[in-house]
Amino acid sequence: MSEVAQPSVSRRAVFLVGGYERNDAAGFFRRIGREMERFCKCWSVEAKLGEPVEANSTMAMTGVADYRSPDGVCRSDITFLSFDDIVKHDGARPFVVRLAAYLLAFFDYVVSGTMFRFFATNWRFALYFLYPLVMLGLFAWSGTIAYRLVHWIGLPGGPLLPALAGLAVIYALGRSVGQRYFVYHLMDLWSFSREHLHCRRPSMDQRIDAWAALISQRIAQSAYDEVLLVGHSTGGALILDVAHQLAERLVAEGRPIDFQLVTVGSTSLKVALHPAAARARSRLEALSRHPGIRWTEFQALTDIINFYKCDPYARAGLKHQRADQFPRQFQVRIRDMLERETYRRVKKNFFRVHYQFISANSRPYFYDFFMICCGTRPIEAVRGDRLPLSAEARETTEATS
Repeated sequence: MSEVAQPSVSRRAVFLVGGYERNDAAGFFRRIGREMERFCKCWSVEAKLGEPVEANSTMAMTGVADYRSPDGVCRSDITFLSFDDIVKHDGARPFVVRLAAYLLAFFDYVVSGTMFRFFATNWRFALYFLYPLVMLGLFAWSGTIAYRLVHWIGLPGGPLLPALAGLAVIYALGRSVGQRYFVYHLMDLWSFSREHLHCRRPSMDQRIDAWAALISQRIAQSAYDEVLLVGHSTGGALILDVAHQLAERLVAEGRPIDFQLVTVGSTSLKVALHPAAARARSRLEALSRHPGIRWTEFQALTDIINFYKCDPYARAGLKHQRADQFPRQFQVRIRDMLERETYRRVKKNFFRVHYQFISANSRPYFYDFFMICCGTRPIEAVRGDRLPLSAEARETTEATS
C-alpha cells in the first residue's frame, strides 16, 4: 500500500525568540549564515540567507532564506525577536544590585518550593539552578582560605593584610572564572525570570506585545503555508506569552488563528512551576483552547538546560480537552545530530550542547533546526523514526543515477 504524500511548504514565516543572552539580532544572523554552510553540506542541498532587515520599533530583524533540493523549493522569512537590550541593561547594573536581585530570586525559588519541584521534575535542571550559588560559594571559600593562610603566616599589619588577600582572591576568581563561565550572567537570568513570572518586568511585557503586533501584521500581509513561533531556552517561556498575545489580537480582529508553536531546549517550566506564575499558567491554558494552535516540543537528555521527558503543559498542573497532543513531544539525541569527533569535543560544554538545538547538524537526523525553518517539510510531518524528505529524495536520486 503506497504511503500518502506529505504536504510541502513553499512559503514560511519563522519568528524566533532565543535565550536570555547578550547576542543581538545581527549577531544571530551572522552565526546563522555560518551554520547554513554546514547545513547544506550535511543534507546536500542549496540554501542561502539574504541580507537581514531590521525593524527598530520592535527589536526584530528578518532575513530571507531560499532553500532548494530534490524535494522542492522553499522561501522562509526568518525573524529574530531580540531582547538583548534588556539583558545588557541587567548586566550593566552595579554588582551589589545584581547580587541582591539574584539572592532574592534564589530564596524566592527555595521558599516557594519551586527549587524542590525542579528536583522532582528534572534533577539535572535543578543542579543548573544551583550552579551560580555554588560558584559564588566557591569564590567566598577560596577567599576565606587565602585570609587564613596569610593570617597564619603572621605578616605584620594585623587582620588588614589577610582581609585584603582574601578579597583579592575573590575578585580575581570573579573576574576570570565568574566571567568566563557565565556565573554573573546566570545570576541575572534567575533574577529576570523571577521578576517576569511575578509580572514585574513592564519592559518585557511591552516587548512581547510589540512582537505580537509585528507577527499579526506580517501574517496579514503575506500568504504563508506555515507560520512557526519558535522559542529556545528562556525563549521557550517567552514564546508562549507571545503566542497568547497574538491569539488574543487575532480574536479581537476576527481573524483565524492558525500557527505552530515550536519549543526547543525550552525552560518554560522554570516559570510555570512557580506558585506565583498564575499569569503564565492562565495564558498557557488559554492557548490550548484554540485548535488552530499546534505545539511541538523537542527535548534532549544531554542538555541539562531543559526539562527532559517532561510534558510542560501537564507539569504546570493543567489539563485540556483536545484530541491531539498538546504539546507533541520528541526526545532527541544530540550525539546522533553530530559527527563523532564533533560530539566528543562539545559534549562536556553544556552551553554548547544547549545551543545545538538552534545550530546546524553535521549528520542527517529527524531533528534539524535548519530543516524545520528552511525546508519544504511542515513541522507536523516531523516524526522521530523518519528523516526529512530531502534525505529520502537524495537517497532515491543517488540510487537511480
